[in-house]
Amino acid sequence: MATALARPITFPDMGFSDQDQDGNTALLELDRGLKSSRTGEQCEAISKFPALFEKYPFPILINSALLKLAEVFRQETPGSNFVRVCVVEVVESCGRHLDKLINVDEFLRRITTVMHSNDPLARALTLRTLGWMSGVVGENRRVQHLIREALDAKESVELQAAIMAAEKYAAKSKTFAMNMCERLIHMIGGLATPVDVKLQLIEVFQHMHHDAETAATVRSLCLELLKEYPTQRVVITTLHTLTQLAAHILVDIPQQVELLIGYLDSETRVGVREAVLGELGYLASAAPHAWSGQNVDTLVRFTASCCTPNPHHASAATTALTVLATLTAAPSLPRVPLSSDCALVGLCREAVFDGNIRVACRALQVFTNIAIYVHEEQKNSELCEEAHCAALSLLQTVFGSTQQGDAALDETAVPMGLRTCLVCAVLLARTKPSIMNDLAVTLTDTLSDNLLSVCGCQLVCEALASLGGSRKDVLTPHLPPILKLMQKLTHEAPLNAHKTKLMVTLATLVLQVYHSHVWSGPAEAVVVAASKCVNQWAAFCIARQASRYGHHSLACGMYNVLSWRVCSDQQHFWVSALAELSAGEASPTSQNQGASDDRAHLLTQANTHLHRALSSLKAASTASQPMTFCQEYVRLRAETFMCHAQLLHACLSLRTAPPPAIAASLATSARDDLLRCGRVSQQLAKSARDFNNLASQYGTLYQSVFDADPQTLCNLALLQQGSLLVAQAIEIITRPSAGQITEDFSGPDLTTITGKLGGGDTVESQSLITTLEEATALVRRLAQVSIEVKPVREQHLQLLQGISQVITSVPLPYPRFFFQTLQKTTITLALLPQPRTPGDPISVQTSSQLAVKVEGVIGHGKRPGLFRSVRSVTLTVNSVIQNRPQHTLDMKIEPNEMLTQTVEPHNDFFAAQFLLGFPIPGVYQVSVDTSVTDSSDDAWQTGPRHTLTVKSQEDPASKASVSQAPRQAPPTQYGPSGSQGAPPGPPPGVSVLPPPPGSSTTTQPMAQIPQFTLSRPGM
Repeated sequence: MATALARPITFPDMGFSDQDQDGNTALLELDRGLKSSRTGEQCEAISKFPALFEKYPFPILINSALLKLAEVFRQETPGSNFVRVCVVEVVESCGRHLDKLINVDEFLRRITTVMHSNDPLARALTLRTLGWMSGVVGENRRVQHLIREALDAKESVELQAAIMAAEKYAAKSKTFAMNMCERLIHMIGGLATPVDVKLQLIEVFQHMHHDAETAATVRSLCLELLKEYPTQRVVITTLHTLTQLAAHILVDIPQQVELLIGYLDSETRVGVREAVLGELGYLASAAPHAWSGQNVDTLVRFTASCCTPNPHHASAATTALTVLATLTAAPSLPRVPLSSDCALVGLCREAVFDGNIRVACRALQVFTNIAIYVHEEQKNSELCEEAHCAALSLLQTVFGSTQQGDAALDETAVPMGLRTCLVCAVLLARTKPSIMNDLAVTLTDTLSDNLLSVCGCQLVCEALASLGGSRKDVLTPHLPPILKLMQKLTHEAPLNAHKTKLMVTLATLVLQVYHSHVWSGPAEAVVVAASKCVNQWAAFCIARQASRYGHHSLACGMYNVLSWRVCSDQQHFWVSALAELSAGEASPTSQNQGASDDRAHLLTQANTHLHRALSSLKAASTASQPMTFCQEYVRLRAETFMCHAQLLHACLSLRTAPPPAIAASLATSARDDLLRCGRVSQQLAKSARDFNNLASQYGTLYQSVFDADPQTLCNLALLQQGSLLVAQAIEIITRPSAGQITEDFSGPDLTTITGKLGGGDTVESQSLITTLEEATALVRRLAQVSIEVKPVREQHLQLLQGISQVITSVPLPYPRFFFQTLQKTTITLALLPQPRTPGDPISVQTSSQLAVKVEGVIGHGKRPGLFRSVRSVTLTVNSVIQNRPQHTLDMKIEPNEMLTQTVEPHNDFFAAQFLLGFPIPGVYQVSVDTSVTDSSDDAWQTGPRHTLTVKSQEDPASKASVSQAPRQAPPTQYGPSGSQGAPPGPPPGVSVLPPPPGSSTTTQPMAQIPQFTLSRPGM
C-alpha cells in the first residue's frame, strides 16, 4: 500500500452525461456509492467527484461533497487505506475548488481524527490530505503543530508525507516558514538524517521567501551546504532551491546567475552542467529583466568556449544558446547594448555556420530575435538582411542533408532543424518585401527539385502559406510549380493522410494567389480536380479556404456537391447554408454588371440567397451548437445588401419620380432647399438611418464575440466602418450644413483600428482596407462636389452609386470564427432563490425585500486565454413590473429598479448578492445580464441572461392598518345631525357607564366627559 503514495492514481473519464441537470441528484447518487459496504463501489463513487466538481462548481455542493469525503476518510473499515488514497487524489486534483469549502473546522475535525491512528500509512495519508489543503488552512496552528510533530516520525512513509506537507505550508504561511527554518537546519545538519531526507528538506527552503531576512538566512545556509556537501545530488538540489528562491526575491537574480555561471566554468561533471543550464533557462524565462549586462556577457563567453567540435561541448552550447534565445525573445530585453558589433551578434555570426545543425539552429534563433529587435527599435534592417542570408544558407544545408531516396522511402522523415529554420526565415521575411521574395523563390525551387519527403514538403508549403497570407502577390510568380505538384498528387489518387494534408495546403496556396484576382481556367480546373480526389473532409477544408479568401463562386460548387455526402441532417443543413451563402456573396461580384437597376437586382438576389442560408443555419442549430454568430453574421450581410439595393433605388428615384412643380415654392416656404429635390431627399435620409442602424448592429455583434480571433474582430470592425462611411456620404448631401462639416473630412482611421486589433496584417483584411480607402476617396470627392453644387443633383447620386459599387463589388473574405472556434469561454449562472415549481413566480410582500444571490462559473475549452481572458464580470439586475394595478398609479413610487455589481472571479468562480424591493403589488420580471471585461479593459456583452418572475403582494399588516384608519376619525362625526349643541355620542367601541343614582339625565357640560371610560386593548 505504501507504493500507492509514490505514484499518482489517474481516474478515467467517469463524468456525467448531459442528461444530468441537477447537481444535488448527482451528489445523492454518489452518496449511495460512498455508503456501500464494498470497497470497489466506494472507490468508483469517489472517482466521480472531480467530474462532479467541474460540472457543478458551486460552494454549497462542494462543501457537502467534501464533508462526505472526509467522513469516508475517517471511517476504519477493511481496505480503508485504499479508499483514503482515492480521497487524497480527489483533494489533489480539485485544488482549485477547495477554497469554496464552508465548514472548514468540521472538515479538519474529521480528517485529523485519523492522526491518532496506530497505522503509519493512515497518518501519512492524513498528512498528504492536509498538505493539499494548505491553500485553505495554511494559517491553522493546530495543523501546523501536527506537521511539526510528524517530522519526528520514524516511519519513512510518514516522514516523507510530513516533509511534503511542510513544503506546502511553508509556501502559504509566513509564520510556519519562519518557525520551521531552525528546525530544518538542525535536521539537515544531523548525522542521523539520511541523505534522501536531507535532499527533500533542502527543497523546502525554496518557499521561505516571505521576508528578506528569512530569505537571506536561507540563502547563506544553502551556500554553506554547497561547500560542505559537494556531491552531485546535493549540488543539483541546492542550486535548484537557490534558483527558485532568487526568482521570488528578484534582487538576488544577478548573484544567482553569477553563481550558476561560475559552476559552468569550474564544474566538469556533465550532470551538474546540464542542471545549471536548466536553472539559467528558468531564470531567463521567469525574470529576463533582472539579468545584468555582465551576466549576459559571461554567458556569451561560456557559449563561445563551448562552440568546438567536441560533441560533449556541443550539447552545452546548444543549451546555452537556448538560454540566450529565451533572453532575446523576451519583451523586456536585458540591459545589453545590442548593435551590429556587440559580442552577442559576433557569437551568432560564428555559431550559425557551425557544423552541428542543432547549434546552428539555436544560433539562428538568437540572431533572428536580435535582428527583429534592432529593426523595430532602431529602424535598422542591415542585421535582418544578414540574418536572412544566414537562414537561407542554413536552409540549403538542411535541404542538402536529405537524400532523394530517403525521402521517397519514408514520407514522414523531416530533416533536423527544418522547422526552426523556416520559422526564423518567415519572421525575417516579414520585415522587408525583398527578403520575402527571395525566400519564396528558395522554397518553391525546393518543391520543384523534389528533395523532401511529404511531411517536409508540408512544412515548406506551410511557410509559403504564411508568406502568401501576409502580403499580396508574393506567390504569383511561383504558381506553375505549385500547380504542377497538385497535378502530380491528383494522378496518385487515392491519397493517404499525409498527401491529403499536403493537397489541402497546396490548394490554399493557389487560393491565396488568386485572392482579389480573376481565375484562369486551368488553375480553377486543377483546384476542382483536387477537391474531387480527396476525402469529403479535405474537400470541405478546401471549400472553407475558398470562402475565407473570397472565392465564393468556386466554393458554391464544392458545397453543393458535399451537401449530399454527409451523414446527418444537421451537417446537410450546415453545408447547404454554406452553399446558399456562397451563391449570395458571388452574385454582386459577377463580371457582367450593367446599369444601376441591374446592380440593385443583383443585390436583391444576393439578399434572397442569404435569407435561405439563414433558414438552413437555423435548421442546423442545436442546443450544444447554437451557431449564434453565424446566424447574426449572415443576417447582417443580408441586411447590408438590402440597404445598398435601397440606396440604389433611392438614387434612381430622381429620374423615375422627379420633384413636382410646386417643389420650389415648398422649399422657399419651409426654408429647406432639400425639398426642391422632392422624394429623393426623404429616401436618402431613410437610407442614412438604415446604414447607421446597420453599423450599430455590427458593433453589437463585435461586443458579443469574446472568443473571436483578431482577424475576425478586424473583419467586423471594417464592415462597421464601411456602413458608417456610406451613412456619412449620404448625410453629406442631405444635411443642410453639409458644406461646413465636409471641408476637413478624413474618413475612418483604419490604421488605428487594425493596429489595436492586430488583424490587419493578413491579405483578407488588406483587401477590405483597400476597398474602404477607395470608398473614402470617393466620399472626399463627394464632399467637394456638395460644397460647389447644391442641393441634390445627379452628380451626387452618381458618386453615391459609385461608393456603393466599390464596397459591394469586392468579394468578402469570411472570417475564421465563422467556421472554427479556437478559444471557448462559457459562463454558467445559478440564481437563488428558485421557485419550487419551475415557471411559478416567487412570492414576496411589498414591505419586505428579496435577496437575490448570483453564482457563476467560467468554463474554458482546450486552450483557455488564447486571445483574451476574463478579468472581471459585471452583473446587472433589472426588476420591471409587468402589470401595475390601477389603484397604484397615483402612488409616487418607482417600482422598477436596476442594480449593477462588478466582481473578479477566483478560480473561475464568482458570486454576488443583490437586495431588491417590490413596493407596489404586481408581477415583476427580474433579469440578470452578464458582461465581462478582459485584461485590456475592453467590455464584452457575452451573456448569459437569466430571468426570474416575482409576484409582490400587499402585506396583511399594512392592509389592517389601512382598514382601521377611518375608525380613528374625530368623535364629532358620530354626533346626531339634528342637535347643534348636544354633545356627540360616543364613538364605536366606547362603553358608557350608567349615571349614578339621583343624577339627572340631562346633557352635561364638556367637563363631564371624563365619565366615559374608553376600553383599551387587553382589557
